[in-house]
Amino acid sequence: MHESIQLSARAARGPGRRAPTLALLAGLTLAVVVAAPATAAPARAVSGTRPAVLLAEGHGLLLMGRPAALGNAAEPKLGVFTEAAAKRRARLPAGNVFLRGAACRWSGRARSALVLTFRLPEAIFAGSRMPVYRLRGGTWTRLRAPAVVGGVNTTASVTVTRPGRYALLLNRRWHEVVQDGYDLVLYTGAIPRTALRDPRVAAAGGVGDPAVIAAVERAAGSDRASAQSTLLSYDSSTGIPVRVIRLKYATTMVRVWSGSSTIGRWFAPYLGGALPSPATARRIYALPANNLAVNATLNLVKPRAALVTGACSDMTAAPGFGPWATGGGAQIFAPMASSYPPPAYDPAVTVVVSELRFAKTAITQAQW
Repeated sequence: MHESIQLSARAARGPGRRAPTLALLAGLTLAVVVAAPATAAPARAVSGTRPAVLLAEGHGLLLMGRPAALGNAAEPKLGVFTEAAAKRRARLPAGNVFLRGAACRWSGRARSALVLTFRLPEAIFAGSRMPVYRLRGGTWTRLRAPAVVGGVNTTASVTVTRPGRYALLLNRRWHEVVQDGYDLVLYTGAIPRTALRDPRVAAAGGVGDPAVIAAVERAAGSDRASAQSTLLSYDSSTGIPVRVIRLKYATTMVRVWSGSSTIGRWFAPYLGGALPSPATARRIYALPANNLAVNATLNLVKPRAALVTGACSDMTAAPGFGPWATGGGAQIFAPMASSYPPPAYDPAVTVVVSELRFAKTAITQAQW
């Protein structure tokens, strides 16, 4: 279980610009923990003399509005359609990535604004503005106002007044790419750098240093044998020490994974530039055979989190690995980030900010 990039005390401070800022990300992401349910935000958007109510729900879609918005029309219905179905009806705009389709059925134009909320197949940066198109006269026509991803970063809401078919697309910071034979959706906007600013250092040294072993025991709440097993993943012979630290300030890190290993304790610092491709990630992060590195997730790690940092060891001869797992970069182990079983992040330690890369099939095969 390795994720790594070269990390030094200077690089960890994140030279150069950081956008969006860590402070902004912290504020946005903490909202994931304290935000009201996804249905609450749309209610404010259409509030007036009478509060908004849930008018229809289904297939990962919500429709909210004032009770009299649809008059005496029959109860509205919500359905979904695929990207292929959307393309059969009319050409979709080039350069965007199709995310979801919503078929809204009711009679006539609504008397007041309604809010259509999409559940997203992947977490997206809170506050992101995403274009929405409506099928009109055989053409996909863009709505003036985009959908906005809420504080709970797995929903996006848009104001509508008419029934019909709506297509939600990712914005131009996302691109469909082919990497190492995979059809992927990749975030190409600015990613905040990992900045380990003024941490409290419990120990620093080689993998066999008794002080380092004892510090890993304390950080992980484990015994000596477990701590030594964890340290097998690090290589201090390169001159890069293993450090056991506790964060003073929040920072962001990347977790690279595939399949069902959504939750985990191993992360990589992001120090700028393009994300490594899946094949490169498997090599520099010394990932096991069952981790294809298709997914990359940006996590916010909070103050007081305990971390173990250092250079990733060569795992090519270890059981469950192979010739690709040469390591050589840096990796970050956050022993208290998640719990097993069941796998779940501890929100006091880390929360997901956004996906940065995922398989296109995650969209096309989503079950609503």
